[in-house]
Amino acid sequence: MNNKKAAKTTAWVLFIIYCAVMLYLLFVRRLINCGFDIAQLAVPDYASALAARFEPYPLRTITEFMGRVETLSVSDLAFRNLAGNFVLFIPAGIFLPLLLHSQRRFITFLLTFMAVICVIELTQMFTLLGTCDIDDLLLNTLGACSGFGIYMLISRFTRP
Repeated sequence: MNNKKAAKTTAWVLFIIYCAVMLYLLFVRRLINCGFDIAQLAVPDYASALAARFEPYPLRTITEFMGRVETLSVSDLAFRNLAGNFVLFIPAGIFLPLLLHSQRRFITFLLTFMAVICVIELTQMFTLLGTCDIDDLLLNTLGACSGFGIYMLISRFTRP
């Protein structure tokens, strides 16, 4: 019984660390690198700034980046964007069903994850710390769904 409790506690600690790293990557790093002036939120062309940070057309960014596939390298921004938006969310697909019993049904997991990603994307756009890109939602969700599949596969073999 103590081993099971220790494993659950360890999983929660790792999940909290994962969330902290993701918050750093999604928001704090941009604040540090670009700076943030609260006055920029009140500028007359804030609406223009928002419009420039909104990409509602599916596959536009992915297609643009994939069009450069022959020149992509691991250090290339396009590669890091595509791979990062997928790979960085695989752990979410493992942690959520592992830690929250309600997230073990795929449809519940999918809806919860997509709602969280929509909040993140909109927050990035409204704070001018990133863009709200439908392709990010798609790649993040594919990554998380892959993680969910990994969780289901592992749980199938580890259940008594």
